[in-house]
Amino acid sequence: MAGTRSKQPTHSGEGHLVSNLVTFIIFLAIFAVGLYSLNWLSLDNVWPMVICLALGTLAYFVPFVTGRSDTAKELAEGRVAGK
Repeated sequence: MAGTRSKQPTHSGEGHLVSNLVTFIIFLAIFAVGLYSLNWLSLDNVWPMVICLALGTLAYFVPFVTGRSDTAKELAEGRVAGK
């Protein structure tokens, strides 16, 4: 019964190489700027640490939130959100 199997859903990001690379580069740059801000950190000036923490959080939190929104049940049924 090989012909009765349904098509398995594709993996997250499959076929989206360019957009994945652009997103990665943008958020890596945001993270790098946050680390670079630590050059001006001193006991009198704490703003570079605030900038580093804010940009580091942004660099990791935003891609996590904007990830794929398919539920496990939809994926198991072979459906893709928005189609």
